[in-house]
Amino acid sequence: MSLVNVFKSTLFRTTTLTAAINAADTPPQRLAQLGLFEEQGVPTTSVIIERKGSRLEIAPVLPRGADPTPMKEPERQGLSLAIPHVPVSDRLMADELQDVREFGSEDTLQGVESARDEKLQTMDDTLSATEEYHRLGAIQGLILDKDGSVLLDLYDEFEVTEPEAISINLDRAGWTEAQGGLLRQQFSGIRSQMRRILNNKAVRGVWAPCGEEIFEAIANHPEVRETYLATMEAKDLRGDPTETFTYGGVIFEKYPGYGDVEIEANECRFIPMGVAGLFISRYAPANWFSAVNRKGLPRYAMATLDPTGEKWIDLEGQTNGLHICTRPEVLIPGVIA
Repeated sequence: MSLVNVFKSTLFRTTTLTAAINAADTPPQRLAQLGLFEEQGVPTTSVIIERKGSRLEIAPVLPRGADPTPMKEPERQGLSLAIPHVPVSDRLMADELQDVREFGSEDTLQGVESARDEKLQTMDDTLSATEEYHRLGAIQGLILDKDGSVLLDLYDEFEVTEPEAISINLDRAGWTEAQGGLLRQQFSGIRSQMRRILNNKAVRGVWAPCGEEIFEAIANHPEVRETYLATMEAKDLRGDPTETFTYGGVIFEKYPGYGDVEIEANECRFIPMGVAGLFISRYAPANWFSAVNRKGLPRYAMATLDPTGEKWIDLEGQTNGLHICTRPEVLIPGVIA
């Protein structure tokens, strides 16, 4: 089968490739696994985030027949944010299809499909890691590019101040079991602090992704260690590989990062859970005619045949996602005192 015929088959149609890369069997990254970000496609390459500066107020008691207390129209702030464009590419060479055939099959196209899917899988793995990197930045208020340059400083964009870090005192000197929850007291007020920042919105829980150093320090503190060991033993029985434990109303987790996708070893971040609209992902359409003005998808893929029609097929994959926290002033850092 010639490369031209391979390219003209349904395997390399943009719709087929896009469906395939969206269905790629990439293990979900941790933030994707948690479902923290609310995902939605948009037909534009930017989004407007609207913030209402309202807060709950108490109405005074008035005599019957008196004029009611008028409600103040909340101030509205509209913020336009461009959606980042992240394309990747790979090349399927004619030599890679030489004598290719799926094991146990006479159908050459099955072998071609396997070769294509390997390329798509590699691209999807890269795009998934990039998405996790951007989301990890979003839960810390600062989204960086691969080279470390700032893509989006959420504190600057929303004109708010990063909250003061909680300095976690892990001093064991003189600590005795009879003293009880000295460490617990440092965490018990975090949820209430978040609720106040969010104008009394309900916070269903607090998650604290941690760097390795701070996680081990908290987990091995004598006040916490018994709780940590019991939790990990139960997780081992369930076959749960995550390293987490709950203490003082906070779910501490050693963030399973790697390479650039990680949290600083001696830092953690306290994240409110269960707050609608707090963390969002918005996907723009690809920069292709077939996608113009349509709601964006998490992934896109297309193929292009080389000019001779004989040597290679270029594959392009892309994601166009904006991943942000809409109230970054609630992302409370934690450090070891």
